[in-house]
Amino acid sequence: MAVTTAAAVRRLCATGLVRSALAVLARGVKSGDAALDVAACTALVHGCCRSGVVAEARRVFDVMPRLGVAPNEVTYTALIHGYFVRGRREMGLALFEEMRRGGVEPNLYTYNCLVGEWCRTGEFERARLLFDEMPVKGVVRNVISYNTLIAGLCRHGKLKDAVQLLEAMRREGIRPSMVTFNLLVDGYGKAGKMSNALHFFNQMKASGFLPSAVTYNTLIAGFCRVRDIARAIRAFSDMKERGLAPTKVTYTILIDAFAKENEMTRAFEMLSEMEKTGLEVDVQSYGVLLHALCMEGRMMEARKLFQSMDSRGVKPNNVIYDMMIYGYGREGSSYKALRLIREMRRIGLVPNIASYSLTIRLLCNEGKCQEAEALTDDMIVSVY
Repeated sequence: MAVTTAAAVRRLCATGLVRSALAVLARGVKSGDAALDVAACTALVHGCCRSGVVAEARRVFDVMPRLGVAPNEVTYTALIHGYFVRGRREMGLALFEEMRRGGVEPNLYTYNCLVGEWCRTGEFERARLLFDEMPVKGVVRNVISYNTLIAGLCRHGKLKDAVQLLEAMRREGIRPSMVTFNLLVDGYGKAGKMSNALHFFNQMKASGFLPSAVTYNTLIAGFCRVRDIARAIRAFSDMKERGLAPTKVTYTILIDAFAKENEMTRAFEMLSEMEKTGLEVDVQSYGVLLHALCMEGRMMEARKLFQSMDSRGVKPNNVIYDMMIYGYGREGSSYKALRLIREMRRIGLVPNIASYSLTIRLLCNEGKCQEAEALTDDMIVSVY
């Protein structure tokens, strides 16, 4: 019977039926016939974490000793990871310490999980201590171990440290993956160091990896960040020549770059090309264009674009409305701004304080005190 119960739990977890697996466990506990093996319990802990019910995972974890099953390193790691994913960092770290006190040695996945969490918060000394501990404990580091630390270093601008880690990785006989190179291209691109970004882009190709759309997007974004639009467009063309279809991200990056350079004709050409390729033009793409138009005071064009969104199935959000209100505020059109605030309230959106304040000030300046007072009352109710 015990084997049947264990097999049932594993099978249900494998098919995503975590609630049913929990019910099997509950019936077994109630009847006193819930003997399970560690694999079944671990599958249940992992399944609960993956389904977002970490509290249930912890209950299973805590009941294991009463069922005569000791959690192993895989069980601990599943729950630690579950805590981290759900933002319960302290509970995950406490469980790791409990694991060590209990004499359960971390495995490769435990270390990678902990290194990633310390990197996420920029605590690289702690991350590096664990990373360096791995070979001492007989745990062989893999490409994910290195990529996890490199990703954290790049994200926090520690690019020289990331490159040193790449060299150490090679010395250890671990071949960098495409992810490794993408991380470095992205890191240097965000730092505006495009010669370094291109160096790792070329290293990627020399290592036998074909750049992906993600690679090109990071490269294009880097060129746009340093306002080298010509090279961004060359990378865009190269991407298409290699048979890689530009993504929504690619087009949005270029639309934003052209808009910032006030090359609105080219920005709209990119939007049109994006639509022709069948990609969904989302609220972010519209937002980039509307922001540029509003900042330039081109409110007739902004209004036309704003009105076209609905016909294309894109619903304006708070940011879009607030942007339009700001644009009308800059040109002194109090009633147009007021009309948008009322429209927002009608469809269930809440304007931000800046939109309210700007419109109230315009109304007061124009002597429209009754409207200003009514809007002030509305702001107090909706925002505070």
